[in-house]
Amino acid sequence: MKTIKTSIIAPILLALISLAACKKNSSTPTVVSSTSKLAFQMKAVNSASLALTTPIDTIAGLQWTAGTANISRFVFEAKRSGVSINIQTNNLMNVNIFSLSPTISFVTLDTGVYKEIEIQAFLEPTSDTAHIPLKLTGTFKNDSSKLIPVELDLNSDVTIKTEVNNFDITGTTNYVALVEMELEKLTVGVTAADLNGATLTGGKIIISKTSNSTIYWKIRSNLAECGHSEFKEHHHGDEGDGWGHEGDD
Repeated sequence: MKTIKTSIIAPILLALISLAACKKNSSTPTVVSSTSKLAFQMKAVNSASLALTTPIDTIAGLQWTAGTANISRFVFEAKRSGVSINIQTNNLMNVNIFSLSPTISFVTLDTGVYKEIEIQAFLEPTSDTAHIPLKLTGTFKNDSSKLIPVELDLNSDVTIKTEVNNFDITGTTNYVALVEMELEKLTVGVTAADLNGATLTGGKIIISKTSNSTIYWKIRSNLAECGHSEFKEHHHGDEGDGWGHEGDD
């Protein structure tokens, strides 16, 4: 009889222990990382597709179709819990700013609310001068309705500065800081008459320090303020989109 009671009690005790273990596991809190990755991208956009508070006078017939930026680094400046933060990426490369998937580089940020955010993109030539800070190509339809190739060769350093609203960095999500170069802002102060009267080199309007320099310096002065930034979420665990460790600080 004693043997029978033991054989009945043992399975009951085992079931109770298993149930207790299940309850304990279900109440175990999810571990949240104390850091998130912030990736930086730059691409060219048409300002007409953006909601701008101040309308921009565009140049009829001018269209930029391709371009590269030689980005030496991105800098992230902000305040977190009253402390100033200044983090920069490692050196980048010559980036196709018309690409659907621009080159990305990363930094790591502690979780928390970041305020007074400023993102800067530094455009500089390579040490061997093989790549200039910015090159844009496109076309311009002149007064005679002739389509003329246009090329902008920016040979001097420039820093594009953008500001972002307060942002809460959490350990469950990574983020992308997308810096958009609003192309129509580049030619503020330049008119169709300027392009119609531009000097042609081999049938092309080349805008550089030594060719059509008046137009060049107008565009150069606009570059610093042509940027717009926004944050996008990129959840941990997403694969196959180029996220890795290159560029991490």
